[in-house]
Amino acid sequence: GLGTWLFGGPNTVHLGASIIIFGYLGYLLASAYFERSLSTLLVAIVVGVLYGTMIFGVLPITKGVSWQGHLFGLLGGVLSAQLASKNREAF
Repeated sequence: GLGTWLFGGPNTVHLGASIIIFGYLGYLLASAYFERSLSTLLVAIVVGVLYGTMIFGVLPITKGVSWQGHLFGLLGGVLSAQLASKNREAF
């Protein structure tokens, strides 16, 4: 949201499900790091193997595609995983 709005380039579409998908990707990969459990590690490995090439979507390769949205979606997912991990520790 905010990062895309601040850093998004002109003449680029900053709308679509791909931003959410990158958020989920960041969450799943980072939750394995923050939770350090076997189940989250296995999920992260499967997601990494199946969808690892998606990470190139955060690079400004294709004109008109919001790489900023992909990047900040990914970072938002990582932040969400960290916050969720801290909330689980509180209980």
